[in-house]
Amino acid sequence: MMAASASSSALLAQAASTTTGKAVATAWTGHDTWLLAVVGISIALVVVLISWLKVHAFLALMVGAFAVSLLSGEAIQKVADSFTTGLGNITGKVGILIILGAVLGRLMADSGGIDQIVTTLTRAVGPRGLPWAVTLVACLVGLSMFFEVGFVLLVPLVLQIAKRADYPVLRVGIPAMAGLATVHALVPPHPGVLVAITAVHASVGLTLVYGLIVAVPCAIVVGPLFTAYAWPRVEAVIPEAALAAFTTDTARGESDDTTPRRLPRFSVTIATVLLPIALMMLKAGCDTFHWAHGTLYTVLEFLGTPVVSLLVAVLVALGSFGYAVGASRQQVQASLSRSFPPIAGVLVIVGAGGGYSQALADSGVNAAIGQAAGRLHIPLLLLAWLVAALMRTATGSGTVATVAAAGIIGPMAHGLGSTQAALLALALGSGAAFLGHVNDASFWMFKEYFGLSVGGTLRTWTVAHTLLSLTSFAGVLVLNAALG
Repeated sequence: MMAASASSSALLAQAASTTTGKAVATAWTGHDTWLLAVVGISIALVVVLISWLKVHAFLALMVGAFAVSLLSGEAIQKVADSFTTGLGNITGKVGILIILGAVLGRLMADSGGIDQIVTTLTRAVGPRGLPWAVTLVACLVGLSMFFEVGFVLLVPLVLQIAKRADYPVLRVGIPAMAGLATVHALVPPHPGVLVAITAVHASVGLTLVYGLIVAVPCAIVVGPLFTAYAWPRVEAVIPEAALAAFTTDTARGESDDTTPRRLPRFSVTIATVLLPIALMMLKAGCDTFHWAHGTLYTVLEFLGTPVVSLLVAVLVALGSFGYAVGASRQQVQASLSRSFPPIAGVLVIVGAGGGYSQALADSGVNAAIGQAAGRLHIPLLLLAWLVAALMRTATGSGTVATVAAAGIIGPMAHGLGSTQAALLALALGSGAAFLGHVNDASFWMFKEYFGLSVGGTLRTWTVAHTLLSLTSFAGVLVLNAALG
């Protein structure tokens, strides 16, 4: 760990000397101090706009980006250019992955694939194993869905399980949240992780492999183990409105004419969900262990590219979750059309975060932060986690936190090896899971769906997210020490 810290400090010193190709004076100046103040001012501005004035995160990040550019002394004509350039870059790289992931998730949901997974695993493990089964289900569902979408789709199943098995709702509700949150924070192709990967120039496949290694123990700790401690100590009474809305077949918002005539098989559902993950991991294995050469390697490299692997999975899902289970072309088209509206908010936030990041880079703020961190000898992994945790605590959004923190940390990652870059991306995702509380919209969703008080939600939702952040960062540090 001492060696890792030393190398991180050296890297920070290197990052302090350059940013976007510009040389920066090694001596600390008053302007450097002002640039650090600009970071604080811009973060405070974003927090006030989102939390107090209830301005949408897109507008808040846009205003924050303009504030960074103006206060740092950027030329007026370049202020808008910095934001639009960053927005275009990040949307082009990450936006298509968000769209394809949303399509895959919607096809699985509309086909009844989620119901098939839950039913099969519940039958296999019995009542005592339900928290473990639900954690696994949530992780599988979360691989191809955003947290909020996956949570809304899992709520009816959680309530149905609790009702049918006469089971305490938190014994299945907390594991559902834990599984989704774990893969959302650590496993691509989720937007936050992808932004972090892009910012630090990490390999998607390698980050995926390390993310899964860290995610498994985290999901166990935050899911079944924390649930066993928490549920007897927190009272939860499911609201009658939620039971009425979500324990019927029509509660998910789909009409009968969009429901296929039969469910997809469990094996087919699992294979389709895991297909893009398998393709990306295969590419990572070839890059790391040189399993293939020549034409075979070229093919595997192409298929393992995130955009291609997700596109392949979507094309397979059109059959396995659509035509193969009796859906008509009109029904499949209806599912595809419903895929896009829920992700509009995610796309604009990610884009605005990219613009904010570019403003930081163009203003020289990143170099000042790197120089300050180098003088304080803060290891890069810890710095990434701290910045992301601060942004999550302040803004309430894990995606916003990751995007903003990646913009600050990204320029410090030049020269990192593939392993260190992947771990740095995971440290950003880990920090962005920290301390979800009352400024997080999903906090209130969890409270209302499962009939909790604010105090009860803090003792379950907030504690679980804090535990996830700390245990995942510990896993990143263990990997960093083990891999040198």
